[in-house]
Amino acid sequence: MTDTCPNCCRPGVQPRAERTDDTQNRSAYRCPDCGHAWITSRLRSAYRTAA
Repeated sequence: MTDTCPNCCRPGVQPRAERTDDTQNRSAYRCPDCGHAWITSRLRSAYRTAA
């Protein structure tokens, strides 16, 4: 899943690392434009998988 940089608003930033457990997906990002780094934690139940 891509994200938008919260610092410079660049869309489509790819995660550098991802980790999944029973309830969450965690992704680490670094913006290629401004270098800002951030982490997201998303509940797996909020994102349905394609059937």
